[in-house]
Amino acid sequence: MVYDVVIVGAGAAGFGCALTLASANDKFDWAKDKTYLMLDNDGSDLKVGKYCNVAGVEPGINGVDLLVNMKKQLENYPACQLKSDTVTKIEKNAENFTVTTQNETFEAKIVVLATGLHKFEIDCEGLEVKDNNFVPKPNLIYLDNNNNIISENLYVAGLASGVPTMFSCASGDGAKVACNIFEKWSGKIAVVHDVKS
Repeated sequence: MVYDVVIVGAGAAGFGCALTLASANDKFDWAKDKTYLMLDNDGSDLKVGKYCNVAGVEPGINGVDLLVNMKKQLENYPACQLKSDTVTKIEKNAENFTVTTQNETFEAKIVVLATGLHKFEIDCEGLEVKDNNFVPKPNLIYLDNNNNIISENLYVAGLASGVPTMFSCASGDGAKVACNIFEKWSGKIAVVHDVKS
């Protein structure tokens, strides 16, 4: 099976991207039958936080519970699977990517890296890891990109793209990448909203 999009990382940006992508499947012909996979090694920084200033999120929720809530929300969209595994290598083939984990190999048309800002240890040719000067703490990284694009069909979202280290910024950046993918598929600017039936 070739996934339309594989998202590496299930933090704020990963979920922002996955929820936005999967929510379009039953709303647009160009998104119908698209398939998505999130791969995550359960290392999200969200788990150690407490969130009081995120719009629409219960004030004071801890990161563990917030992740549980996002996983439950994703269950509403069967087009997106979440698997626990560690990605070790991403290779570009003629048309697709091969995403290798410690346990399996997956094929994807598009890959989104939502891996955070602490380190990047995935073997991925053509990707440049840089010192992150956009944050107040030292020894953090981001992946060189131009408007979230690293190379054709390889995107970066969230803290790994250089956005400020805030949940809302990372989540919104993930949704932005999803909208960029929508534009590629639909041939025009496209967003997806929940509306009354």
